[in-house]
Amino acid sequence: MTRKWIALAIAGLCVGSGAAWAESAQIRGKFPANVREADLLENVVVDRFNGRDGRQFEAALEQAIGVPAGRPDGVLSGGVTTGVEESKYQGNEERCVEWKDGKQDGTCTKRAKVDLPCFRRVINLTVSIRLLRVTDNMPVWSDNKPSRDETTWCEGKVPWRTTEEAVSAMITDLAQKIRLDVRPRWETYKVRFREDRAGMPKDVGGEFKEIVKLSNRDVPSACRQWADLNGRLPNHPSVLYNLGVCAEAAGSYADAQSFYRSAQAALPKRSSEMADSADRVARLMIARADDEERARRPSNPR
Repeated sequence: MTRKWIALAIAGLCVGSGAAWAESAQIRGKFPANVREADLLENVVVDRFNGRDGRQFEAALEQAIGVPAGRPDGVLSGGVTTGVEESKYQGNEERCVEWKDGKQDGTCTKRAKVDLPCFRRVINLTVSIRLLRVTDNMPVWSDNKPSRDETTWCEGKVPWRTTEEAVSAMITDLAQKIRLDVRPRWETYKVRFREDRAGMPKDVGGEFKEIVKLSNRDVPSACRQWADLNGRLPNHPSVLYNLGVCAEAAGSYADAQSFYRSAQAALPKRSSEMADSADRVARLMIARADDEERARRPSNPR
């Protein structure tokens, strides 16, 4: 396992503040699109979406994925189906039934459940979408994305948002979900260092605790000291895990994944924390591999 990342200036890494993120590293990384074939396309554009709300969805999706600078090698198109149903039902609400001096604009003296007519509005919106690869005019991905909104209100009140406002919010939400399917993304996230000293000799445990404190103000130095400690106390899950965080922050994803897996193997039972970290690094590695694959492909003429 290489330690070349130890000497790196860990660009973009800082220590999280606040109790919730004590002793943590803030990291910036690129994650792949959920759809691998989409991730391998450099420039994806939005084409026509049929339906009453198609134009609005086109605008929302274009805003979500951005407008590429170069010639497109992927095109998104499809249709939007919107249905709105309103129905009436017998409901009840707690309301004032008696007032001081009998004046309804005065102080309420008694509240009770009263029956009254109520209304239910259900909006079902489905986006049918497909992604076409320009180079060979082949569809590489398609899906149906449903969304449902139900709103109720009773006599004397109005819904908290109009039908148009609800549809607009649903369209924006689906556009953002589709953005995760078809475009890679940069994220800034925090990973907390592991502080568990179980199984460490007392003197080593004290040293480990001090390194954790050091990570609050000097992460690179803490990483170097954990590497040294790993040489003297090999195979401790907390040391291995923290070295994985250090490697991930430095962009050495293969090293990070190896550390996370070794840390998990050193524990008697599965740790969701370590499994999540290993899965996260695997996705970072996919995004990097896709970047390298795109770089090897012949460029589209500009």
